[in-house]
Amino acid sequence: MLLIVVTLGFFAFQTIFPEVSDTIVNDFLHFKFGLSPKFNLAVIGNVVWFLILIFTTRYFQVSIYIERQYKYIHQIEDKLNKILGDELITREGKNYLKKYALFSNWMWALYTIIFPLLLLSVVLTKIFTELRLVCTDGWSYSLFLDTASFFFLAISVTLYLLMIHRTSKN
Repeated sequence: MLLIVVTLGFFAFQTIFPEVSDTIVNDFLHFKFGLSPKFNLAVIGNVVWFLILIFTTRYFQVSIYIERQYKYIHQIEDKLNKILGDELITREGKNYLKKYALFSNWMWALYTIIFPLLLLSVVLTKIFTELRLVCTDGWSYSLFLDTASFFFLAISVTLYLLMIHRTSKN
């Protein structure tokens, strides 16, 4: 999650202050690696788009896997309680959900609604910023990669939101 936040922070900084971020990255690359100040920063932009896609996709996979495990645990609890004839086993299932703390509800909303929508809004802003350049510079291979990454991210976020909220209702 930390990698997502750091990468998304850099991504947002790049979106809000493109000239400043280009200067900082160029200066860093020149200082650390001796690369010329005319290094094509579109490559770094492609890498950042790809990192956000990879990190968020992996986060979504793990999150959905965990949600599915709760459904499985509920089923096991129900079967064991039928065998025992009483509701003795409820630690990870009904009891946990019954006494869900206010802070836990807030964290659930942050991670399953607010952060994904914030991610979607940041990447939407970034791709619109990049697509405006098409009017002056025309299409490039780099812009094509960024646009493809945006669509994959948008699809991933949408499917995650649908899956996580459909799973939590069942």
